[in-house]
Parts: sequence; C-alpha cells; structure tokens
Amino acid sequence: MKKVMMVAAALVFTIGVASAQDSKVKETAKQAGQTVDAAADKAGRETKKAGRKISTAAKNTKEDVKEGTNKTLDKADRKMKKAERKMDNSK
Repeated sequence: MKKVMMVAAALVFTIGVASAQDSKVKETAKQAGQTVDAAADKAGRETKKAGRKISTAAKNTKEDVKEGTNKTLDKADRKMKKAERKMDNSK
C-alpha cells in the first residue's frame, strides 16, 4: 500500500510539474507573439515615416527644380533684354 501511495504521489508531482512547464511554455509563446506583433507595428510605423520623408523630399526637389528653372529663365531674360538694349543703342 505504501508503494502505491508513493507511486500516486510521484504521479501527482509529475503531472503538477508537467502542467507548470506547459503553462510556462504557453506564457513564453504568448510573450514571443506579442514581441513579434510589436516589432511588426514598429516596422510599419517606420515605413510610413520613411514614406512621408521621401514624399516631402520629392516635393522639395520638385520645388527646387522649379525655382532653379525660374531663376535661369529670369537670368536669360535679363541677358536678352540687355542684348536688345545694346543693339538698339548701336543703331
């Protein structure tokens, strides 16, 4: 009878340990899932942020090109007017 009680106690102890380990594994898996979700969320935020930066840079580049073109055209226009004045004065 004593041996049966010892085997039963050992069985209960083993089941208890296995159950505790199972709970630990489940908790670890849950934490790993949360970590992966958080990393994915951060990657999404960073991607969106980079997209906004690229969009802003593209807009700024477009405006810089437009401004540069306008300056060049204004400069060419001034030179043409100066050349016309010189031609008028030389007549």
